[in-house]
Amino acid sequence: MKIDRRQEKHKLDTVIEFCGRCLQRIGFGQSGMSSKKCLSHSASSPHLSNATNSASIVDLVITVCLEDFHEITAPPKMLTYINGSPGYTRIILIILVKYLVHFYDKFNIRYNIAELLEYLWQVPSHRNAWRRIAKEEEKGVYLNFLNFLINDSIYLLDESLNKILELKELEAEMANTAEWERRPAQERQERTRLFHSQENIIRIDMKLANKDVTMLAFTSEQITAPFLLAEMVERVASMLNYFLLQLVGPQRKSLSLKDPEKYEFRPKQLLRQIVQIYVHLARGDTENIFPAAISKDGRSYNDQSLLQLFTAAADVLRRIGEDGRIIQEFAELGAKAKVAASEAMGTEAVLGEIPDEFLDPIQYTLMKDPVILPSSRITIDRPVIQRHLLSDSTDPFNRSHLTGDMLIPNTELKARIEEFIRSQEMKRLGEGLSTQSSKETIQTTDGQMLID
Repeated sequence: MKIDRRQEKHKLDTVIEFCGRCLQRIGFGQSGMSSKKCLSHSASSPHLSNATNSASIVDLVITVCLEDFHEITAPPKMLTYINGSPGYTRIILIILVKYLVHFYDKFNIRYNIAELLEYLWQVPSHRNAWRRIAKEEEKGVYLNFLNFLINDSIYLLDESLNKILELKELEAEMANTAEWERRPAQERQERTRLFHSQENIIRIDMKLANKDVTMLAFTSEQITAPFLLAEMVERVASMLNYFLLQLVGPQRKSLSLKDPEKYEFRPKQLLRQIVQIYVHLARGDTENIFPAAISKDGRSYNDQSLLQLFTAAADVLRRIGEDGRIIQEFAELGAKAKVAASEAMGTEAVLGEIPDEFLDPIQYTLMKDPVILPSSRITIDRPVIQRHLLSDSTDPFNRSHLTGDMLIPNTELKARIEEFIRSQEMKRLGEGLSTQSSKETIQTTDGQMLID
């Protein structure tokens, strides 16, 4: 395909003009300076030193202008090009996904990135680019992005819920007027400042948690494969289970607030989105691995409470008017998870005592795909170490540098594990046949005695 250099230069000039105007708006460059000179001047900043091509220019816009994103209006040509060019849609999305993770401790930037991503999902060209990136970067940028959203959601919700409990304790102290007034003035001031501080923390954490869960909900409707990867599926299930337990579990009443909206705490909306994610992933689960992942999460569930939580959630969904089909599919998933839990217990009984060398050294579960870590030479299950590498590129046993392509398959151990499973299954099958034969012999003998 022949590239029209003049057209590309015109597009690039449009981008440069917009960048320069943005930079001037936020204080880079001097009044009256041309857009190109402003861009050149601003490039001397350590954070802006790579603005040498179209990708880094868009990178520049997002980096320095995102906090003012809603206030800066791009020229129509710029918007038309960005919304219509596959190259730019891909650049923008990858930049935003990377920066959402990079600016972990910058609330305003993260919130604006999340809002922008939510908007771009509604633009067909960007949504298509998003799906392509999820497929092409399934084990790269996109998986890191997904891992960040999951870890962040759990952290933010956990932090918020703990702060809510602390806030309610402070409220109770202040409501006891007689006791409160007897306290020294300085103590009352400190407790009051702490109360307002907790309010702000809850509001900020819940606002971000809502954005994280919203992104997981709308993307999981059309992109399910990364969620269901071996190194990710149990982590996803654990997050969903934790949210469900907090929202409809036995301690949910302790989290009630007089004005939850004041703190951005919307439990009904959260529950609806969590259930939608469950259902979206169940629909994309062609290998039926998701129910087993749900049932493995011992922190949130045991065999008795599994269906109770799903039933409680379904009851709430009916009261708030959720789609009946979603509720039905969610209930069916809960039933499948219970079956998976029973099957797992049966498998454990069949395997009996598992040799230590077959157990993962971190999870203490039977390894399915053992790999050797090149530095420490320790064998570990592949999904376990891949999950670790999403957050930390080191060997967990000696902190040396480690990446996924450095893992060494332990084929000899894998073959022995598979042989162990087969032999245990055959042994149990033989015991079952022997027991059945004994019962038939006893029944035949008893029958002959009765006839005689």
